[in-house]
Amino acid sequence: MNQRADSPEPRAGIYQCGTLTYTKPALAVLFFWLLWGDFCYVLMESVVPSIIPLRFKALGATNTTMGVVLSTLPWLISLVLNPVISFRSDRCRSRWGRRIPFILFSLPFLVGCLIALGFGEQIGLWVNHQWNGWLGGMSPQSTAIAVISVILVAFTVFNTFVNSVFWYLFNDVVPEHLLARFMSWFRVVSTISASLYNLLIFRFADTHATEILVGTGLLYFVGFGLMCLNVKEGKYPQVPNFIDNRPGFVSAVKTYFSECLSLPHYWYQFLATFFSAMAFSAVMFMVFFYQSTGLGVAEIGQINGWINIEVSVLILGSGWLADRFHPIRVCLLGQVLLVFAAIPASMIWMVWHPVPRTAFWVWMLISLVLTAPTTALLGVWDPPLFMRLFPRDRYGQFCSANSIWRAAGIIIGGVFTGMFLDHMKHFASPADVYRFIPIWQFVCQLPVLILLIKLYQSWKRYGGDVSYKPPLPYMSLDPAGGESVTNRVRN
Repeated sequence: MNQRADSPEPRAGIYQCGTLTYTKPALAVLFFWLLWGDFCYVLMESVVPSIIPLRFKALGATNTTMGVVLSTLPWLISLVLNPVISFRSDRCRSRWGRRIPFILFSLPFLVGCLIALGFGEQIGLWVNHQWNGWLGGMSPQSTAIAVISVILVAFTVFNTFVNSVFWYLFNDVVPEHLLARFMSWFRVVSTISASLYNLLIFRFADTHATEILVGTGLLYFVGFGLMCLNVKEGKYPQVPNFIDNRPGFVSAVKTYFSECLSLPHYWYQFLATFFSAMAFSAVMFMVFFYQSTGLGVAEIGQINGWINIEVSVLILGSGWLADRFHPIRVCLLGQVLLVFAAIPASMIWMVWHPVPRTAFWVWMLISLVLTAPTTALLGVWDPPLFMRLFPRDRYGQFCSANSIWRAAGIIIGGVFTGMFLDHMKHFASPADVYRFIPIWQFVCQLPVLILLIKLYQSWKRYGGDVSYKPPLPYMSLDPAGGESVTNRVRN
């Protein structure tokens, strides 16, 4: 049973989550450390995907190479490791808890990779100079690309430990009735962190990439490390048996796939995640999309910064809407606006080439009127919708199953987005091909809307607002009332 299921409402200023008990000041301290950790984490996550593509481009890497190295390989690693880490974390029992040990283990290695990425080009040039005879005549630029790619793979391996369990920590330490409000503020802090980076730091990405990567690594080491030392997990119930009551790897795999992938209800969500990830794979090329319309990195940072600031305000409203009308309805509205308004508006650059100053203000208009509100509405998809869609006592497993589909979408999308853009060079100049990114996004996001509608219909069949219970393989629909009922009880 999930330890939060019996968490009571606060009584006389006492808040409880499983075996954890908080006073109001203690709860405020908990929120501070979790939000501070989120600030450092988001800053770290913002730096690598924004700076490394610029480094690759300066070294002459092709779009396909960037798609494979920056998207396909990292998400292939996540595809393999995330389910294993999530499954093991759910069943880990230690004096530090079941989430924090995975984060602390990865911390020094991840920071080391960040610092190495800061000096990746210099390391690559040194390797080429020292071992050129062993490299088959590779150019210094090609060697640098290869070295940065290897470091990036190592970074992804250790970052997967954090990506896999950080989100589950909230379920284990935050009182259940405060989770929605906490996640709203979590989103606010995330967008503020990203905004500060885009407004104040990203403008120096071309000239001070090493300093940015090294500084971010040191901040992450201190900031995230302090969060791990100051957030305490409680005691957990006994580890549940596998589905066939047998130990071993085979039984673990059977349990995972039987519980997560047996019902069509969840397939709508997983496939929606897959196609959304296919569209998201184009994000790594967005900086070049902006540049193709005449913007510099300073203007790009301003646009992204203001988007994040607006989202940080609007997300509080979308969180209230999600509590009032359910996250699935808010996500549906956001997806409609994305497919039929935000993405089509970005297609204007395929036929219009204004001067850079005009382009900047048009980008600002599109971003603030369409992109930011749409992002805020869709911000309640992950994890607020997941928290009300997936079984609470198997939350980690189902989130990791969803991540499998996300990784698959990024892996495939990373390759095909790069190939699509390289192919479009037959119809436009190399700089202008990035203006076709909205076409790719529309083709991928339209199926997401269809699948989200199917998910909404399925959610209604399983009880909807009145009596929805996350279905499991041993549950079925009650033909009379549409609610889920138990077919058999597991031993």
